[in-house]
Amino acid sequence: MKSLFLNTEYLMPFLLNQCGSLLYYLTLASTDLTLAVPICNSLAIIFTLIVGKILGEEIGGTRAVVGMVFTVTGIMLCIASSVNKAHRQPSTL
Repeated sequence: MKSLFLNTEYLMPFLLNQCGSLLYYLTLASTDLTLAVPICNSLAIIFTLIVGKILGEEIGGTRAVVGMVFTVTGIMLCIASSVNKAHRQPSTL
């Protein structure tokens, strides 16, 4: 265990991963679950593809890019729906 924590090639990705996990749990604790879970899960896929591309991996070409665009579009629709629902005022009829 000591050698793992003294190895920066292991320690830096581990700490970055732990920061992501902390952010995930803080997000889940402070927002509506019906909005937070789909957003976190879909953004995890996008960040995985982006980091893979930065590291020089093949990400799947145009199909992967189209998938990321659809994912971001879906996230924006979820957020817009949630914002509209929160700002809607009840009817006075």
